[in-house]
Amino acid sequence: MHDFRSLASLLEARGDLVRITRPVDPRFELPAVMTRLEAAGKAFVFENVKGAAMPLAGGLFNRVERFGDALGRAGASGAFTHDDMDRAVEHAKANPVAPVMRTAGPSQEVVRRGGDIDLATLPVPTFFELDSGPFITAAVGIARNPRTGALNAGFYRTLILGRDVFAINASSLSDLRRFYQHAESTGEEMSIALAIGVEPSVLFAAACKLPPTVSEFDIAGGLKGAPIEMVRAQTSDLLVPANAEIIIEGKVGFSRRVDNVLGEYAGQYGPESAPYTRVTAITHRRDPVFYSIMAGKNPEHNTIGNIATYGIRRDLVARVKALSPAIRRVNVFTEPKLGSMVHVVIAITKTDDEQPKALIRQAFAAPGSIFPVSKITRRIIVVDEDIDTDSLEYVEWAVWTRVADASKVIVIPNVESWELDRVSREGVGSMRLGIDATMDMADRESLVRPRTPGLENIRLEDYLPVPGSRKARGT
Repeated sequence: MHDFRSLASLLEARGDLVRITRPVDPRFELPAVMTRLEAAGKAFVFENVKGAAMPLAGGLFNRVERFGDALGRAGASGAFTHDDMDRAVEHAKANPVAPVMRTAGPSQEVVRRGGDIDLATLPVPTFFELDSGPFITAAVGIARNPRTGALNAGFYRTLILGRDVFAINASSLSDLRRFYQHAESTGEEMSIALAIGVEPSVLFAAACKLPPTVSEFDIAGGLKGAPIEMVRAQTSDLLVPANAEIIIEGKVGFSRRVDNVLGEYAGQYGPESAPYTRVTAITHRRDPVFYSIMAGKNPEHNTIGNIATYGIRRDLVARVKALSPAIRRVNVFTEPKLGSMVHVVIAITKTDDEQPKALIRQAFAAPGSIFPVSKITRRIIVVDEDIDTDSLEYVEWAVWTRVADASKVIVIPNVESWELDRVSREGVGSMRLGIDATMDMADRESLVRPRTPGLENIRLEDYLPVPGSRKARGT
């Protein structure tokens, strides 16, 4: 198991992390370079961010294999996959480990209060041209559940508004939104803390979608296989990670709010409104490193964001599979290239031409323990058994080679959406699409896909020369 620093050291040792020494402007230039580095699969450290008092690191998790690196685990089939991470999270849920208190920790080696507080010393990027300003994107927000007193953690985009004031956004899907509503109803300020540069297990747990009764820090301990060390905050009764790089403590007030926008994971701007938060303390290591996730439709943002979808995907698959014994496989695509909604693919054993359309309507009407299927699903595609539902390439091939009649496409208008469907209009919703991409019964003999028997059993490495052998050297 690696912490924030040891993971960066591992990536650097094997050539996966680069250091940028050239001065860079945090407004647009820094995120532009971050984007290029992420596209190349590199983690990075910017050692000279103009106006900042510390370096910026990022790109640590722009590939899912890095989850396995951080947890010190191999994948079931070699390379670590999202399925492996899903299993790790489920194991942690079944085997939580409670955090432990420490009297001191590296995250509080330096304490800044009052006039020593200045958020401008942090290398916070302004990512996109229409963003409301610089945003902290990789902090784990920590608050207490006002009803139970339990610690709660999550990811909340945070807009810097001044030397000692910022706005922490809480979507309607977050626990923090409910905490805000409770505090506002009482007329009291609410304590909150942002932990930046935490150990990976805390980062992963904060990205999970958990029931209100489950502590993210218990899940982080389960992922780590050991308790997360915590220390008491300087200006509240909150507990914060002892090994973080930076902690920002604050009090949320509700007399003023600020509307703001930031480029989101699906390649759109997302509007939010958040209350002002007054910074009461900044604590950090003696040599802190600021951690930032490149916002928008970029690899690290989306790789970490996938953790939040594991439970949603599992629930959707179970709900759809239960609809009919004809269903053989179900897959749920959550790729940002497909937008902010999910796309469900169902492979069936087809018995008549009306069956796929009836199944599509059933699937859109299915409930869900997290969300109703229709609320987060843009498109449902039904394919024949010979189509690999895990391959979007093959699914799209089926759509464009097996759909000739317009009656095989179902458009459902005005469906209520979740808030991340930015094109949806309040009170109107947005459309849903069903596609019967199966062969018509009359065409099942003429539209058979060409297939090479035994292809699935061939391993190319069994046929290629072993590196270093005489044959490989051409002798």
